[in-house]
Amino acid sequence: MYGLSESRFVGHGPCEKCGSKDNVAWYESGTGYCFGCGAYFKGARGASLVAQFPNNARKGLREDGVRPPPDDYCTDFPHKVVAWISKYDLTPVDLIRNNVKWSPSREQLIYLFFGEHSDVVLWQARNFREGVSHKDRFFTGGTPNEVVAAYHSSQARGTGVVVEDCISAMKVAMAGADGIPCFGSTLSDKKLTRLAGLYDRLFIWLDYDKFKESTKMARKAGLLGVKTRTICTDLDPKEYSRDLIQGMII
Repeated sequence: MYGLSESRFVGHGPCEKCGSKDNVAWYESGTGYCFGCGAYFKGARGASLVAQFPNNARKGLREDGVRPPPDDYCTDFPHKVVAWISKYDLTPVDLIRNNVKWSPSREQLIYLFFGEHSDVVLWQARNFREGVSHKDRFFTGGTPNEVVAAYHSSQARGTGVVVEDCISAMKVAMAGADGIPCFGSTLSDKKLTRLAGLYDRLFIWLDYDKFKESTKMARKAGLLGVKTRTICTDLDPKEYSRDLIQGMII
């Protein structure tokens, strides 16, 4: 991502390329990156724009440091989203039940996770805008390694399954275990410790090419006293039927 993480984030602003109002993340170095269309900005003009962000209020961040999700989210899912989720045997009803929304202005599917006071503590956007590159599909608001986000199953019986993405986590929950998206391919030791305290069995099911990372996490979970194992398949969990998933996790 053009090395933007090497400089401190200072605020969000509009994008000259795609016209979004606040999709560009600006950094102290004067560089900017649009999470909507993938445009990259740098130079003297960027530095002058960065100077306009003096505090958190101008960054669009809440007091807890979490950027709020788009304020136009709704459950009016467009055809392209319905067609996409149908490939994984999901319906708009499944999305609604799991607090998934749609932002028309950003053309993003929004996965929401709420805290004890009904406020959003973590969210992730999945871009459906035409032209967005594969590596720029996702934006996460909040800190995944500080929040235990899960899709709960009434049949879980003390079993949690760590997967990479939210759709896979939903499929796992529908198959009978709690689906825990890690929003990537790693978990911090702190979060892994918290999960080990919540579940009797904790399975790690990441992408095929992340088997080494899966094994490492499973080994750490075992040392924390939880029954654990790694599940390795050719495809993501979401690609399998609920019956096949159930056979792997129950």
